[in-house]
Amino acid sequence: MRDALHSLLADQVIARNSKRQAEIIEFRSLLEPEIAALAARNADEKDLARLDAILNAQAPDQESDATGDGEADQRFHLALARATKNEVIRETVAVLHDLLRESRVPPLQSPERKRLSLQGHGRILAALQARDPDAAREAMRAHLKDIESAALKR
Repeated sequence: MRDALHSLLADQVIARNSKRQAEIIEFRSLLEPEIAALAARNADEKDLARLDAILNAQAPDQESDATGDGEADQRFHLALARATKNEVIRETVAVLHDLLRESRVPPLQSPERKRLSLQGHGRILAALQARDPDAAREAMRAHLKDIESAALKR
């Protein structure tokens, strides 16, 4: 009970720190569009199937709580990094998991953000399936912009 309360309070502090949230999204905007572009060039069929399965797990008809949605979101971005076939990128994204998790805490997982996340991931996956690095880069930029708007109410 005490750990759950501590976690809830920590999540609320993070959620209220919009400057920190903006900085995390700004950092992600520098890194993730290029990861998506590289993944569009290098992903194999197994990577695409993994991303598709994660996307299907995020679908609205799947029962999940806000934490589960944040975890599915994280899995999608980690699988995307893996699809680049660049171990340094994969390892860097994995190391950054805790920092990036701050932008995915339950208080920030509104129904609107969940909807936008699912749509954005769908556009990113479609660009990867088309093997279009430019479209993947732009889909990721649009995804992060949508998430920024939903998370920071901009």
